[in-house]
Amino acid sequence: MLSKNQKFWNAFARYVQKPMLAMVAHQPTARLIADFNALLVYKTPRDLRMTPLKLTHDGTEIAATVCQSGPQPTGGTMLYLHGGAFMIGSLRMYRHLVASLARAANQRGVYLPYDLAPENAFPKALDQATAAYRALAADPDGGPVTLAGDSAGGNLVFALLHRICRDGLPQPAAVVALSPIVDMRMRAGSRRANAKSDHLIPLRWAMRGREGYLAGHDPEDPEVSPVLGRFTGAAPCLFHVDETEILFDDTQDMAARLRADGVGTTVKITHGRTHVWHLNVGRSPEADTAISEIGAFIRQTIAEAPNKA
Repeated sequence: MLSKNQKFWNAFARYVQKPMLAMVAHQPTARLIADFNALLVYKTPRDLRMTPLKLTHDGTEIAATVCQSGPQPTGGTMLYLHGGAFMIGSLRMYRHLVASLARAANQRGVYLPYDLAPENAFPKALDQATAAYRALAADPDGGPVTLAGDSAGGNLVFALLHRICRDGLPQPAAVVALSPIVDMRMRAGSRRANAKSDHLIPLRWAMRGREGYLAGHDPEDPEVSPVLGRFTGAAPCLFHVDETEILFDDTQDMAARLRADGVGTTVKITHGRTHVWHLNVGRSPEADTAISEIGAFIRQTIAEAPNKA
């Protein structure tokens, strides 16, 4: 049974946000609307602290922001890659979520403002995420590094994880994905089967994001369709997804790929919630519970790591 608050946010997503995403094709305008929506809708922690962070890799500086609330963390660093169909997404939209997830995990939350499509197509965002991860992994004071992301950010998380496994880079301590899109071939049946039941994501908007990000690149490439990647030796992974979403099958297929490669994989499936309902943290008990579950997963995974000092 959904709470009254979650039912309200479901209705808001279906009758306000979803039509807006479908209608507005001009991305600078869509980004302004998304930031205004965030200002009105999302609950910012009263003790939110944001600190600019420069990550350096191979002589290149990458701008990021540390988002924190609560006590000073002692459990390492979380690199968060935001969603938005590769086209929208900002610090204003995600600062509260990054801070809340990081607090639940007892980690430093690092938000990466990767360059957006269609102005910046593949592989720009993935290259930036890779450089940011390598910089954090090389920081002796950073502690265990976890990867987290939602939707398009989940795509970047697993494309990055594929690179990590392929290139023999240091593994993250844990991986968290919220309703990721992982198959850019657009073959998953839930894309159309759940087109009406999905409260938030219009299929045309998802397709617009796909085309802008790929810009003609081969969707069979595991760096854009990580469901085709290889992940032997990867860190434990946690998925959150709702079975009414158009991206439901992406999670199922990605989890199957990981399990086939021997990766510890947990999938939490809900029913009737919006795409990435976690953004309503502080506004609905369902979101609050989900954040707590993710934090517990990260803390436990780090505690049980074989190489833990």
